[in-house]
Parts: sequence; structure tokens; C-alpha cells
Amino acid sequence: MKKLIVGLTVGMLIGSATVALASPSTVQATLQKYRIVINGKTQSSTTNQLSYKGTTYVPIREAAKLFHYTTNYNSKANSIEFTSNIGKDEWITLLDLQALSKISISPLADKEGAYEITRAGQSLFIIYGGEFKDGDSTLMSDVNNKQFHVKKTLGTLLFNKQDMKNAGYIVF
Repeated sequence: MKKLIVGLTVGMLIGSATVALASPSTVQATLQKYRIVINGKTQSSTTNQLSYKGTTYVPIREAAKLFHYTTNYNSKANSIEFTSNIGKDEWITLLDLQALSKISISPLADKEGAYEITRAGQSLFIIYGGEFKDGDSTLMSDVNNKQFHVKKTLGTLLFNKQDMKNAGYIVF
């Protein structure tokens, strides 16, 4: 009798495990191609997006590319690393310029997004960043009439590195 109970119990366990493994887990989602707009500018997407239960999923490399980042998978740390491409090569951010050229940035109280750039107490130039929209660019001059190009990308003011170097600012 004891063998019969053990046999039935083992048989039921094996049978229920088989049923549990056989039941498929399916997800109902749709692939769609959305128009992606970042700061008012339409960006080109090379992949479809997945919509599931009211949430849209974008492949991580695609999203990073749209925001000017590169991605790298680090298998040792089991992590995904993002590196910004903004300000690389020929452009530098105002904060990077501040760190390298030892300039000071002071917000102007009377105008939103406006900053006075100084070095050793001497005013170098004033920038009205609030007047820039993404994609805008202009040519500016400092107090020594040295000209440099400024543009706004993804909400960040960028300065042309070569222009800033020619104007006597330290950039790498």
C-alpha cells in the first residue's frame, strides 16, 4: 500500500509539472511606427516601437541614438553604459568651457536663461540662452570682438571649440 501511495504521488507531481511547463505564456502587443518628436523636431527612427498595455517600448540603442548617446554593454559588470555625444568633437558646453577656461557664469536676474560670463571680475560676454530654441545657432562676439558660433541642441548651449580657442579660451 505504501508503494502505491508513493507511486501515485510521484506520478501526480510529474503530471502537474508537465502541465505547468506546457502552458504557454503569451503577450499580446503591437508593433507600430510612431513619429518621434524631440523638443519640437521630428527625429528619424529606424525601428518599430512595441506597444503593450498602454506603454510604448523603444529599443534602448535607438532611444540613446535619438538623444545623441552611444551605448555599450559591459558584460563583466552586466551593465549598459551611456556616453553623451553632445559637445564632442567640435562643440563644447558652457559648463565645460567654465571648467577649462576658469570663467564664471552668473545668471542675470532680469532675463530668464541669460548669463554673464566673466573671468577675474571682467565681463567677457552675455548670452541670452532663453531666446534660443533647439536647432538655433548664431555668431556672437566677446568684449575683445572675438567671434564664436553658439548653437542649442537638446536644451544645451554649445560653443564651437575652434572659435573659442581662436578667441583665447582654453578648450581641449
